[in-house]
Amino acid sequence: MRTTLLFCTLAILLFCTDCSNVPVPDELKTLYPVTIIVTDGNQAIEGVAVSLSAKTSGGAWASCGVTNVKGVAVIQTSRASYTGKGAPAGDYKVILIKTVKLPPELEPQEEDQRLAPQAATAKQAKLEAFYEKNRVIPKILENSNTSPIELMVAEKDAAILTIDIAQYKK
Repeated sequence: MRTTLLFCTLAILLFCTDCSNVPVPDELKTLYPVTIIVTDGNQAIEGVAVSLSAKTSGGAWASCGVTNVKGVAVIQTSRASYTGKGAPAGDYKVILIKTVKLPPELEPQEEDQRLAPQAATAKQAKLEAFYEKNRVIPKILENSNTSPIELMVAEKDAAILTIDIAQYKK
């Protein structure tokens, strides 16, 4: 979960650098615009990492974005040092992840590596309880194996998908 967010963040940072001399990988020469809007009822959700996971064996790229204050994520696709706007044509599962700020006592500490097994287990349990209590995105949407949200990116068409997470809350 955190890996996906980190990868998306790194991909976006790469996009912001000067990539004018980076060759375009063959499978990413044609990308189509993809916009994902994430809401909870009528409320936009900022800071949601949105990833597209190819339903069939995908290439070695990542298609992702992060929602802005209006709940809008513009998808970008990255491979190695190349990043382009949009996603390759294909069928995808949509994954949503929103991290929450940890309280200081649950932040990873250097001394965590030296904790006794019982103390490490207790801290992990507190961490999991914190995430569950403060979950913004329903757990079902955080994994490509469980997410029911699908998106088809078609040639020559812009894909726009609005996801209201309220319908996935129990």
